[in-house]
Amino acid sequence: MRTAPPRPAGDERRAGVWACIAALHLAVIAVFIWTDISRGESDAAFHRGVRTYKELSGVVSDYRFFSPAVSDDTRTGFFLELSDGGTLFQSLESEDLEVGLRYECIVASSLRSSKRTQDVLAQSWAAVMLGAHPEASRVTVVIQSYALPPMQAFAAGSKPDWTLNYTGTFDRRDEAPAQVIR
Repeated sequence: MRTAPPRPAGDERRAGVWACIAALHLAVIAVFIWTDISRGESDAAFHRGVRTYKELSGVVSDYRFFSPAVSDDTRTGFFLELSDGGTLFQSLESEDLEVGLRYECIVASSLRSSKRTQDVLAQSWAAVMLGAHPEASRVTVVIQSYALPPMQAFAAGSKPDWTLNYTGTFDRRDEAPAQVIR
């Protein structure tokens, strides 16, 4: 008859702590999905902490399987005004599926953020676009979402449509280059 090897002391306690942490995490996720606690718009430390935990844990309550409302799609584009008066359009997309999905996650996350956060993100995108296109003097960032109507509205004849969620125009700043101090 074989006997089980002895376990080191303290394993039960460590396993219990990890089980409690996992149960607490699942409970917090359930609160995010079924309540509006994570949709607080204030900049109070509590709401910022809740939104940060929600983003880091990967919980997104706007897409639920078997729900009457399905997640909306997003698209982002940049209208570049060229020095010669022409216009160039460039969309934020990638041929790589995973990179494209990451772009969509960033855009969707920004749409759930405050207006200030949206402006900072759009400003950084505009800086990248103006850096990549030195012939451009201005860039307009546009974010749209493909809004799907609820099932009852769809059955009554409503159709999905692209809606404008964000637009911001940013000009090139022609400042003197920074001097390097040695």
